[in-house]
This record gives sequence, structure tokens and C-alpha cells, in this order.
Amino acid sequence: MLNHSEDFGVCSSLITDFVTFDIESIVINNNITSYLIIAYNGTNYIESFGLNQNELFTNFINQLLTFFTNDSNIITVYAHNLSGFDGILLLKHLLSYGKVKPLLFNGKLMSIKLKLNVEGHKNKTIIFKDSYQLLPLSLRKLCEAFNIQIGKGYFPFLLNDIFYKGVLPKLEYWTGITLKEYELFLKEYANITWNFRDESIKYCKLDCKCLFEILVHFNELIFKHFRVNIDYSLTLPALAMRIYKSQFMPKNTIYQLLGNIERDIRESYTGGAVDVYIPHNRITPWLSSNININYEKIKCYDVNSLYPTVMSTKSMPIGKPIAFQGDIRVVEQDAFGFFYCEITSPANLLHPILQRKINTVNGIRTIAGLGSWSAWITSSEMDNAMKFGYTFKIIKGYQFDKGDIFSKMVNKCYNLRLQYPKGHPMNNIAKLLMNSLYGKFGMKEEITIIEVLNNLNDIDKEIISNKLELYNNNITDIINLVDHILLIRKSFSYLAYNKKEDIFHGTEVNVAIASAITAEARIHMSLFKNNPDFKLYYSDTDSVVINKPLPESMVGNNLGQLKLEYTIKKAVFLAPKVYALITNEGKEIIKVKGLSHKVISKLNFLDLEAL
Repeated sequence: MLNHSEDFGVCSSLITDFVTFDIESIVINNNITSYLIIAYNGTNYIESFGLNQNELFTNFINQLLTFFTNDSNIITVYAHNLSGFDGILLLKHLLSYGKVKPLLFNGKLMSIKLKLNVEGHKNKTIIFKDSYQLLPLSLRKLCEAFNIQIGKGYFPFLLNDIFYKGVLPKLEYWTGITLKEYELFLKEYANITWNFRDESIKYCKLDCKCLFEILVHFNELIFKHFRVNIDYSLTLPALAMRIYKSQFMPKNTIYQLLGNIERDIRESYTGGAVDVYIPHNRITPWLSSNININYEKIKCYDVNSLYPTVMSTKSMPIGKPIAFQGDIRVVEQDAFGFFYCEITSPANLLHPILQRKINTVNGIRTIAGLGSWSAWITSSEMDNAMKFGYTFKIIKGYQFDKGDIFSKMVNKCYNLRLQYPKGHPMNNIAKLLMNSLYGKFGMKEEITIIEVLNNLNDIDKEIISNKLELYNNNITDIINLVDHILLIRKSFSYLAYNKKEDIFHGTEVNVAIASAITAEARIHMSLFKNNPDFKLYYSDTDSVVINKPLPESMVGNNLGQLKLEYTIKKAVFLAPKVYALITNEGKEIIKVKGLSHKVISKLNFLDLEAL
């Protein structure tokens, strides 16, 4: 069990000693080529400019070393895209400065730790982190959310000539800029030479300053309300977990699950339910010659903070699970936990409420259908399904105690949202924290390890060969970096077992809690299924599209209530997470899972309706 302790991150003082940096690049012969790196420590900037990659990065790193003070041995450096771009460009240039330890999670480069081995800085450490993982919004949106007055600028990223000097580049070279904004630039540079180098440096410095101000403000607010520094956490879920463990987690409640228990319970963890029931709201027949096409007016409602709602109001599985065989409900009518059952649905249920994983030619898929099958399920979801006519034969399972372990943190964050007006940074932060805590519990034990190996001579190559043979199927990727290779492989979290106390210490994973939260969320959403009061067109994890207004008692700003997102004039639902809507106000909303915003922006309602 994990125990509430001050060791989990409560701090006595605010840490503001960090650096922000940004890398700007262009495309030359289809290759991404960096030309500018700037860093900012709140007082001073450093900059490196040029197309020679070794000189560019070496100059930057050498200047970065000057940010060490006499009493500092660690520098934390944030980029707002480390995992997606900046970190990959930087990584290979760090190898000559000391021991490099990259951290990869879910295919993303989360951080790079550099233990220096250069004259004058031996054993000092630079840690590169991704601020986007802490604040998952674009820098422009963060400036708005944190009321940063300096604001993010604009730049013609499609211009590839870094030595360009002349008139303001044409509109076609700019991204994310409106015609009105571009026309203001035209006036500003009417009699001024536009210089690529000067403007890129100005733009990049502005980015670094914006990010620095955002992180300072974010850190101050987190410390003020939770006595935790953001520097200790790589991601927003990790920060939420640190806050939870340091101040809100009850003692002796959350047990670390391993082995067969973890694997069995993970089978019940199927996530949110997303289904299409009626593919469109058109009333006029498709082959009708009537030029006046009629549509049924429908409404989309979202649940306010669904996961935090069930986390704060429903019982969670706590303590050490007890395995059992047979039907435990014969012995203990209210037994709570995870049961492996033979399940039979009603023969004619319009909206099936239990989903299960099935193997298909395209991999594992989650469906909600009718019939009979065997599966792991939470006792709460089983009890709810019985109200709809499902029957169950319990074969075996794991019994847990019940507990309230989240209400204090959820209520604290919710009260902060009420305390600070909408648009205030703390309102947004409280919302992000509420919705991020759940994710840590559902993580898998499996982690990713990156080994940086020398690749200079025959001895190195033999070591690499031995590693390849040793790890075999666990290797997911091999990346060549000149005189080194990155060996990326799967591993498992190290969990030390203390027999005397019968507790596990290691990860923060507990899939029983994650599964219970998602199951309670599906139970909550089942209120809108098979409901004779309205027609259900579509349901998502926390939203429904129906043909009638909900009762006033269900609509509001409180946790668990619903808000009317929009009234829909026309709708096409092709598949889960694939739809096109036109609202009463004429706004077009298109979602196609797997497609980028850039591609979706080129689609319209008629494109999806034609399908």
C-alpha cells in the first residue's frame, strides 16, 4: 500500500531556477535543418544561429553551461515540444558532453538527463523537459489562458531562405495568421527592410520569454495552493498524482497490483463507451424530390467533469484484494470487486450497455453488443446491468474493500474553479488537475528503456550484438546516431516487495481503481440509454446527442450535471468519433478520429453526408 507522506513532494520553498529554450528549423531538400537555438533564464538570453548543425548545437550547449551558478549543480531546461521535435534534434549533440539518459514513454521523448563530464562542470547535470506534457495546450493558447501580455508572435515558417532581406514575405509563407493581421504587418514594414535573421531571433526570444512567464505563473499557483513545485513532475498526470499523494491520499488504501491479479483486472478496463445509434437526423427521405429537406432538431449535452464526479461520489476498490472461486454473492450478497462471469444480455435491447474486447483482423476492438460471453467486470457495473435484464454466473474473482479516496482532492479543485473566475489561469489549472489524476492509475507495468551504446569499434559492435540477442523480442526500435546507437526496449517496472509490512512500493499504477472509475462513468451514461423519454442518436464517453431537452434538474454547472453544448440543425454520424454537425447558429463541427486538424479543416458537412 502507498502511504500518505510528506516525502511525496510537499516543498518548503518555491523553485524558480529553470531555463526555457526553442529550436527553429527549415526544410532543405526534404530534410529538417535547424538554424536557430535560443534559451532564456529569466534574465539573460543565449543564441546560436547557422546551418552547420554541429557548430549550431555545440555553440548552444557551451553557452548553456554559463547558466550554472557557483551554488547550482542542476539546470532544468524546458522546451514546449521536446517530445515531438526539439529533443530528437538535440539528443545526438549531447553525447560528447557526458552521460545521456533519455526517458521515453508511449513513444514520446519525455526528458533527457545529461550528466556532464567536461572541464569545469564535471558531475553537474542538465535536465531537458517538455513543458507541453505539463501544460498540454499550444503556446498561443497558454498565453491567452495565463494572460501573458507579451503574447506569442507570428513568423513565415514556410520561407526557407535564412539569409533573406527585403520586403515583407508574401502571405503564403505565413501560418496561423489572418489577412487582417498580415495587413497590419504590411503597414509596419512598408518602409523597413524585413530581415530573416533579425525577425527569427526576435520571434524565438519572444517564444522563450512567453514560456518562461507561463511556467513561473503556473508554478506559483501550484505552490500557493498545494505546496508542490512543478519541477518534480514530467507530466500533468504525474503532477496531479504528486499533489494527491502528498496531501489527499488516505493511509493504507491503495495497494499495488502485480502479476495475474493485475492482468485479470485489466481485462475489465475497457474505457469510455462511444456508439452511434441513429446515423443522421434527416427526416425527408433521401430519394425524395422535395426541395425542402427537413431535419429533426437535436441537442448535444456534455457531463461536467464526468470522471472527477464518479471519483468523488462512488466507492473505489481499496486494500489488498482477496481471490475467490465460485459465486461469492451466495456467501456475501454485497461482495464488491471484480468478477469473472458468464454473461447473457437481453435478446432485444436497443442500446446495449456492456462492452467487451474482441479480436479482429485489425487488432483488438471494443464493442457493445448482444449475446452471451465470458469476461471480467466490476461488481458495480454488473449490478447496474442486471437492472436492464442482463444475467450473470460468477465463476471467480477478487474481492476488495470499499473506500472514499478522491473526494477531498476533487472538491478542493472544484472549489478552486468556483473561487477563480472562468478565464483565470487557476480555474483552468484546477480543471486540468481534476481530469488528469485518473490517468496514472491505468498505466501498464511495462515501461520503455533507452540505452545509449557506443558504436565505434569491434568491441562496441559485439556488445551491441549481445544486447540484441539478450533482449530479442523486447526491442522496439534502434536509432543510429553517428558513433552511437539508441537501443529502445520494453521492460517492466521494478517493484520491491516488503514481506514484513506486506506492501509494495514502486509505481503509482492500480488498474483496479482505473477500471472502477471508467465503469462508474459508463454506469452514469447508461441513464441516457434505453430511456423512453427521448431518442438517442449518439453517445460518447461523457456526452449524448438526443432529440429533446433534458429536465432542468439535470442541467447546470455542478459536478455531474450536464451542459447544453449546442443545438444541432443537421448531423451525420458515420462511426464513433466520426461525425459532422451544423449548429443552429450555422457553425460547422467536424470530427474524424485519426485525422489532423489541418486535414479536417479542408472537409465540410457535405463531404461526410455524401459518405
